[in-house]
Amino acid sequence: MRILLITTCLANIAFAFGSLPWMPERMAVHFATDGSVNRFDSPIVYAVIMSVVACFVTAIMFGVSFFTSFASTHMPESVNIPNRDYWMNEENRTKTIRRLCYPGELIGIGTLLLILLIQWELVRGNLMVPPGQPNITVLMCGTGVLLAVIVFVSIHTYRSFCLPKKES
Repeated sequence: MRILLITTCLANIAFAFGSLPWMPERMAVHFATDGSVNRFDSPIVYAVIMSVVACFVTAIMFGVSFFTSFASTHMPESVNIPNRDYWMNEENRTKTIRRLCYPGELIGIGTLLLILLIQWELVRGNLMVPPGQPNITVLMCGTGVLLAVIVFVSIHTYRSFCLPKKES
């Protein structure tokens, strides 16, 4: 999952810098509620900012994953999950750490995919003459999908810490 997180971050960076040849000299990057452009930047500033945001999200997700792994290994009593005694015993701890790190990485990938969608819409809007506002419906749908993924992953993670059924 971590490789996919890094790959998604690199895809954001590649898209940001790869779209530079098609961008106008002054790129529309912010829009008023009526759709008019109220902020322009140079395309290189846009590419750097989007790359920094993608790297920041990736670093946060790696930090959360590292902290979760560290806390689970060195301070198992600090981990608050259902049926903690069962899941944090020596036999199950490695599997538990993976189960705790996986959701954060998945949410990080979803967030990076949303950032990639935002970039796509921003580039598409700047290719219009005159520059147009990104498609709000597409961005709202992307945000809705990410929120649904977060809810699903949260519920799934919580439910994954039920005690396994005993064989008869």
